Amino acid sequence: MQKKVLITGGSGLLAANWALSICDKYEVILLLHHKKISLSGVNIDTASLNNLDECLSILDKHQPDVVIHTAGLTSVEKCELNPNLAQEVNVDLAKNIATACSSQDVKLVHISTDHLFSSNQELFSEQSTPSPINNYAKTKLKGEQKVLENCKNALVIRTNFFGWGAKYRQSFSDFILNNLKDGKSIDLFQDVFFTPILIDELVGKVHQLINTGFNGIFNVVSNERLSKYEFGVKLANCFNLDIDLINAISINDKENLVKRPKDMSLSNVKLCQALDCKVANLDEQFQSLKEQESSSVLNQVILDIIPYGKHYIDEDDICSVVDVLRCGMLTQGPKVAEFENKVANYVGAKYGVAVSNGTAALHLACMALELGKGDEVATSPNTFVATSNSILYIDAKPVFVDIDSSTLNIDINKLEQTILNSSNIKAIFPIHFAGLPCDMEKIKQLADKYNLAVVEDAAHALGAIYSDDSKVGNCQYSDMTCFSFHPVKGIAAGEGGMITTNDALLYRKLTLLRSHGITKGNFEFPGVSEADDSLINKNEALENGELKRWYYEMQYLGYNYRITDIQCALAVSQMDKVELFLERRKQIAKHYDQAFESYSNIKPLQTQGRNQSSHHIYVVSIDFAKIGMSRHQFMQKLAEQGIGSQVHYIPVVNQPYYQELGYEIEQFPTTNAYYQNTLSIPLYYGLSNAEQKLVVSSIKELLNK
Repeated sequence: MQKKVLITGGSGLLAANWALSICDKYEVILLLHHKKISLSGVNIDTASLNNLDECLSILDKHQPDVVIHTAGLTSVEKCELNPNLAQEVNVDLAKNIATACSSQDVKLVHISTDHLFSSNQELFSEQSTPSPINNYAKTKLKGEQKVLENCKNALVIRTNFFGWGAKYRQSFSDFILNNLKDGKSIDLFQDVFFTPILIDELVGKVHQLINTGFNGIFNVVSNERLSKYEFGVKLANCFNLDIDLINAISINDKENLVKRPKDMSLSNVKLCQALDCKVANLDEQFQSLKEQESSSVLNQVILDIIPYGKHYIDEDDICSVVDVLRCGMLTQGPKVAEFENKVANYVGAKYGVAVSNGTAALHLACMALELGKGDEVATSPNTFVATSNSILYIDAKPVFVDIDSSTLNIDINKLEQTILNSSNIKAIFPIHFAGLPCDMEKIKQLADKYNLAVVEDAAHALGAIYSDDSKVGNCQYSDMTCFSFHPVKGIAAGEGGMITTNDALLYRKLTLLRSHGITKGNFEFPGVSEADDSLINKNEALENGELKRWYYEMQYLGYNYRITDIQCALAVSQMDKVELFLERRKQIAKHYDQAFESYSNIKPLQTQGRNQSSHHIYVVSIDFAKIGMSRHQFMQKLAEQGIGSQVHYIPVVNQPYYQELGYEIEQFPTTNAYYQNTLSIPLYYGLSNAEQKLVVSSIKELLNK
């Protein structure tokens, strides 16, 4: 029966390589926290390991013989900026893993670091006194101490390794090789020294230590102390790459760098004596690295696809929902009103009406305006079908207006011409596409000039700002604004929508329409004068002048478009992070703009609106004919690289249902031209810099073919 090895930090460089190198000898369980990957011959599981109980639970579940604990916060900068997180991951987690392994008599191997020393000495031994100089080193040292205190038979491995990484997690050797292969020059420190070891060599020596029953601290490193610059030159020579592209610099020349030790070299004498062995020299290790290239983790890790959009959920969100589940009303409770007030206050509107989804919001807005048969509503064909469907729901007619090629929003000049061509247009439904606001001042002027209602479709635009720096949704230019809180939108409620308005009577009507058109006769809100006088059947409703406790009456043919307190609890918590979400989305969009600005076959769109947009999606135009690849083929190639993409949108008038109604795409040449070459690429708060880099490099690679 094969022994079981459980490896934490499963999406990391070391863990994935470790699993790949031993899966033919052991039953391997790769434990991940967030990222989803698959690796041939390796079992994958996910767990948070936030406390001792969760650590014990995962050991109970898998019953491993050995735990290799590679999980850690390894970025020196992140540890300095987030000391609490560094403590949680590098110290508390290590302690919990050690305690759990000790209680279940599981062999623990804890991976530490070579950053622990700062003196002028070199080739530090296991007996050398640590002197950490940054928070990363300090927390890793504390982690070692907690492991040895709580698990007496643990192995603590001090090391510095290199090897092939997956595309989302590049190693130091990957950085050197990838840049040199692309003909790019790199700067490497000539005054920072270490003793790096190939991951496969590291893994082999650690398993020898396990199998011979050793515990305590071991340095598992190569025999050679060399500078980062010398390492780069030796590696480049092995791969026959141009060493003239490597520049030798001093760490003292690097600005804004958290303080690091200049000599991290470790002695492997104890290791070699204990195992009566030698460690392969670096030239041999580099040759092994070269031979591994085609079968490396780089080519074997299969990522769950990086989606074009994704929600972000943290512990605050989870706790907010759980609080409602434990002690709150599940529907029609206080969280609904709290959410409504939070959004209304955020955008600067008087009222907010929360509903089950964005489509419901649009539908109720149409109903509140009492649009119906014979009425027409001007809107854009460059949208999801929900916008125009809501107009059809109330038996009115959508009148589509072509888009502006720069903003991708409704063309204002064509809008006025469309209004002049029809006497039946009663409302305008402008759509803030991709989060970029329409020119609402001009739309408001047209609405006033022709006595039209305005409903903004802001499904993409929570947090976007108008040209006067006020927030979309304050309704200074419109009767109502509709939002969506689908998981890929600005904030997530699971599903959800909202209508904001400054009109008290519209507000009252919306609250009735979302709940079957029913009132209980006790509606009260500032600005609504008739409140309890709104009852129609007063004789039925009152007894001795008091409202009967069970009474309700249906005054409109409404719908059940109510949202639950569970959804609102999530959304309320999400609203606390909305500015954080917006800022990160803007950063990602600007980075894409810069990355593609020099490429002729791809054009980032809506770049002029970066300071106004909420950046719901990032759209580009690609000349697919010029690159000799269809859009479907291009998207398929991206998917093979683990990258999702999407098209926003198939023009509404291209849908068979609308074609049956007589609409034709030829009437909207700008929309059609945009649609032919558009593509949406990944943009969401949780998209990491490494993932964005992968997206950019993969697209550039396809453009260059």
